[in-house]
Amino acid sequence: MPKSAQKRTIDSAKSDSRANDDHDYENNSIQDMHVAEEDDFPPLPLTPSKPPVAKKPVFTKIQTGNKSNSDEIISTLANLINTRSDALESMVQSACAEIKELKSKMLYMEKRIDRGEQTTRLCMDRVTDLERYGRRWNLRLHGLPETPKEKVREEVIRVCQEVLPHDAAKLPEVIDVVHRLGTRRANETRPRATIIRFTARRFRDAIWKAAKSSEFLRNQGMQFKEDLTKEDRDSRQKLWPLVKKARDDGKSAYFVGGRGFIKGTEITG
Repeated sequence: MPKSAQKRTIDSAKSDSRANDDHDYENNSIQDMHVAEEDDFPPLPLTPSKPPVAKKPVFTKIQTGNKSNSDEIISTLANLINTRSDALESMVQSACAEIKELKSKMLYMEKRIDRGEQTTRLCMDRVTDLERYGRRWNLRLHGLPETPKEKVREEVIRVCQEVLPHDAAKLPEVIDVVHRLGTRRANETRPRATIIRFTARRFRDAIWKAAKSSEFLRNQGMQFKEDLTKEDRDSRQKLWPLVKKARDDGKSAYFVGGRGFIKGTEITG
């Protein structure tokens, strides 16, 4: 065989063997890939299975100290609470004692105030009674003409003599004080009332009784009235509608001081 032919035969054999070696490498690689895939991805189960149960959280107890330390803390807190409780109890007892003392003082003051009010009321009643008693010697004359330089006492005596002519000679001696009431106002045309003080009540009562039917007073436009206290005037003003209604009905109705009477029975507002 020629050398050239042998060389070609050897080269072809090498190439075939190289080709076979390459083919075997590829086959081995593919097999290794299949094995790796089968190991990494296990086959799925044939039937569906239940989902895994969720794990519950586990709580662990934290140890803060040993038993002796815990007992010491509890004992300290208990002592503190007892101390505060004793202090609060002492404060409450002190406050209760003070409140009790204040209550007793208030009761004492209330009693004193009540006694003071009763005493004041009695004193006011006595003063009113004394004032009322002192005014029983007085009469007020309304409608007496007023002039700049008048002699009011002489004019009042003259009027009283006209009302009570049979005691005309005694009246200058029993009429004590006479004067106008209040201050004259500017542009005031109505005369001020005149107050008359008698030294004997029997003459005052006689004029007061005679004045009720005096023709002279009616013709002169004058009128006598009682000198009442403010309390009596207020009482009369309050009772006047009842007295007026009784008089309009033909009943006997009158005043005695600040008291009103209808058919002899005292009335109240």
